[in-house]
Amino acid sequence: MWRRFFRKPVPDADLEEELQAHLAIETKQLMDRGVPREQAELEARRLFGSRALVLEVTREVRGPRAFARFGQDIRYAARVLRRAPAFTFAAVLSLALGIGATTAVFSIADTIFLRPLPYKDSAQLHFLAIRFPNIGTEFLPSPDYVAWRRDTRAFQQIAAQAYFNPIMVLSGSNPAEVHVTRVSANFLDTFGVTPAAGRSFRPEEELPTSPAVVLLMDQFWRNHFHARRDILGSAMILDGQPYTIAGILPPSFVYPVDAPVDVLTTLRISPSASHRDRTMSTFTIFGRLKRGVTPVQARTDVDALFAASKADFPQMFRNNTTVVQPLREHRAGNIRTLLYILMGAAACLLAIACANVAGLLLARWSARARELAVRAAIGAGRGRLARQLFTEIALLIAAGTAAGMVLVAAALRGFVYYAAGALPRLSEITTDFRVFGIALLFSLATALLFGGLPALRAGHIDLQSVLQRAGRGGASGGHRLMRRALVAVEVALSVVLLSGAALLFETLWHMQNDHLGFRPEHVLTVTIPLRGAGADQPTRDAVAAQVLADLRRIPGTEAAALSQCSPVTAGVGTRTFSRSDRPAPPAYHTAELIGICGAGSDYLKAAGIRLVKGRFFTDDDFQHPGTLVVLNEAAARAYFPGEDPLGKQVLGSGNTWKTVVGVAADTKNQGLNHPALPQALLNEPAPDGSLDLTFLVRTLAGEGVVGRALRDELRADHPGLFSKVVTLDQTMGQMTATPRFNTVLLSTFAAVAFLMAIVGVYGVLAFSVTQRRAEIGIRMALGASPRAVAALVMKEGAVLVMVGALAGVGGALFLTRYVSTLLYGVTANDPATYAVVIVGLAFAALAASFLPARRAAVLDPVVTLRHE
Repeated sequence: MWRRFFRKPVPDADLEEELQAHLAIETKQLMDRGVPREQAELEARRLFGSRALVLEVTREVRGPRAFARFGQDIRYAARVLRRAPAFTFAAVLSLALGIGATTAVFSIADTIFLRPLPYKDSAQLHFLAIRFPNIGTEFLPSPDYVAWRRDTRAFQQIAAQAYFNPIMVLSGSNPAEVHVTRVSANFLDTFGVTPAAGRSFRPEEELPTSPAVVLLMDQFWRNHFHARRDILGSAMILDGQPYTIAGILPPSFVYPVDAPVDVLTTLRISPSASHRDRTMSTFTIFGRLKRGVTPVQARTDVDALFAASKADFPQMFRNNTTVVQPLREHRAGNIRTLLYILMGAAACLLAIACANVAGLLLARWSARARELAVRAAIGAGRGRLARQLFTEIALLIAAGTAAGMVLVAAALRGFVYYAAGALPRLSEITTDFRVFGIALLFSLATALLFGGLPALRAGHIDLQSVLQRAGRGGASGGHRLMRRALVAVEVALSVVLLSGAALLFETLWHMQNDHLGFRPEHVLTVTIPLRGAGADQPTRDAVAAQVLADLRRIPGTEAAALSQCSPVTAGVGTRTFSRSDRPAPPAYHTAELIGICGAGSDYLKAAGIRLVKGRFFTDDDFQHPGTLVVLNEAAARAYFPGEDPLGKQVLGSGNTWKTVVGVAADTKNQGLNHPALPQALLNEPAPDGSLDLTFLVRTLAGEGVVGRALRDELRADHPGLFSKVVTLDQTMGQMTATPRFNTVLLSTFAAVAFLMAIVGVYGVLAFSVTQRRAEIGIRMALGASPRAVAALVMKEGAVLVMVGALAGVGGALFLTRYVSTLLYGVTANDPATYAVVIVGLAFAALAASFLPARRAAVLDPVVTLRHE
């Protein structure tokens, strides 16, 4: 059995003897008729036919050594592909790009949309909130959380995390920032998580008087405590306060909110606090459904709980609605549209890749028609030819698949790195081999359709018709039309992707360059946390004055100001202002909320914000803090429509009436793609009572220079204090992370599609010139000029691009409307965008057509016709 299937075929001595015997008998019969011996031997061999063919057919009948023959086919196919490096490279690259891009994007979509969250019975987990449409947020006030957790009938557990979480300082010889998240005591139980070491939180540790305890995330434990388990029960000092280390979370635990988390500690919730006490914190809420409870029942329960809150505060909640959303959907968030777009882009790229491969295979088949016809004429069987062609296709698919696997791994690593901050669940992303298999099957089907059908016809080739067609210009009309149609499809799909990428690029440009209301260049934000034991307001004021003086002494500093906000934030909290000449609005009337920010005298200068009217604060104004206010334009319009606000008085922070002394220009304080939120700048250091210090510095010195100088000053005067220096450009970069990611990724797909389409145009024209050499030679022999021949080729390319571009624009106008939610400063049907795309594509196609046209123009008709 082994010899039958695996060993190389060896000459069969018996068969050789039998063939010789047949020849000898035929020779003798001819000699008996009087034919001379030499002539008889020649005639006998002629009558017998191809000896090699007889041997081949006889061995086929007697049973081939299948695996040896298969190896022979593979070696031959490899040689053929090596002799056509351009074809092989283009086909393998197209397959790799199509399979790789599709697998990567759909793997990401599967992780975010379809794969269950890494928690016990994750389908029961829901995100709960009250939506506040006027400020664009969703949260739950702390009094309502206490009531909902107590009165719910649909949820086993309702857990909370603080909506705003501090960055605390880990005390020591080298202070370090720690991202601390405050959660309810039942948080881990809600998610079905058990600490890997130690214990979870206890219910009594939520009480305001209980000792502070923490749970460490696994990575933080390994980095800062070197994976030592003996730290359990010991204390770590955060902001000068001791926190007992109660447990260490398992490495598999993925925090359900996309924010950096190093340490968990408990919220402070007073069970005796009045539901009507609205000096509140705000929470992000998660609930686990009771078994058997449906999502409809859960929403009914939450609506009933909200109705109780609304009954107590009808004005506060008059425009609000509830949110009850499966946690997996909530985690996907507003990137669902983006991922749908990317999946569509990946599918387009796969279609372009398959079209490219199909065109290449058709061209390859046409170019080899004469070779295959000759091989068939000299005795190669239909099965043999088909098997060899299928083997070539299999090698191409195998090479494309291997390259695609490498591309998938690289793409996912790059995707996870570059998408940080833009997409959720990045740490869970792995290759989805189901998608890989589907993309592979799609590519295989394309290869078999456009390469396999000609292979099956290989045994029925008529040599005479092939040679005649070659003399008249090569491939059949059907093949030429099919190749051109495939290239037109590539051009159309590339126009769709290029249009989407161009619209996103314009969005990013507008976000970064539209009127910001401030000058972000050369501006630094310096943060120094002062929370902790021994810190009080006088200490804060003293440290602030000294640090401000230090910052102003650093060479290159143009302005420095103490500020609780930056031009891209609305403030440290929101209030409802009232005017002295009008009745106060109802309590917690959220329609008139305004951002509150304490700002130093040089704030506008440091931020580069224009003063519209009035004046800003002077150093003397801080002798009477909390008495003056500067409104932004949005606040002036909201509170003093059609009036001059200067000199008017408002009440909103504390019990002190504040006089409006100025109006400052609006800034992008609610996101770069949103209008400005009303904002009030106050002449008091910390309206919210915070002890943290934040400075805004405009300086020609670099971030590193200021950071080193400040750290040296702090080390000398206030050892143990921690400072963080960030440029305003870096902050804006984080704000544009998602649109920038959208633009880069879709642009990458579009660029690849564009290049493949242009290569397709070049390939069709180059092949057309090769196949039409005889026709071109005749035209030139009859008087056609080189310029006319070149124009003929260029016209063929122009028609291809025009047809594809028109179809692409139609498809883009239909599909880009789904991108509209991601756009800013441009509409989905912006004519200038489509004009730029078409003109750019036309110039690229013109360049791709030039080389084939030039090649046709320099053909020598004498040499061409002699060759044909």
